[in-house]
Parts: sequence; C-alpha cells; structure tokens
Amino acid sequence: MIVETETGKREFSIVGEWEANPRDGKISHKSPIGHNLMGRKMGEIVKISTPLKRIEYRIIKIAL
Repeated sequence: MIVETETGKREFSIVGEWEANPRDGKISHKSPIGHNLMGRKMGEIVKISTPLKRIEYRIIKIAL
C-alpha cells in the first residue's frame, strides 16, 4: 500500500504482528496505522491518531 502524507509518500505492507518491522515498511495489522488502513480504498483519506500525533493518509495505491 502506498500512502501520501503532508511530508511525502510512504509504502507499507500490512502483516501479522510477528512479521512486523517498521524500518522495512512492514506494519502489524494490530498497530494503530495498520488497523485503520485495512479495508480502505484507493483515494480514500484516513485520519489516524497515534500515541505521538494525528496523521492524515491519502491512499495512492493498494497492492495485493
């Protein structure tokens, strides 16, 4: 999944919690970001609150 934020584009793979490695762009489906991005559509804007801040993501591309 490729998303865009105010600071640029990022690519995430949503994986199981044992496979997660944020440095490699692999985030857990149970993390605040992973949980909120699952099931979304291209073009959708998702607002997510993390422990540090509130981030707005626009979904650019979804890959299976």
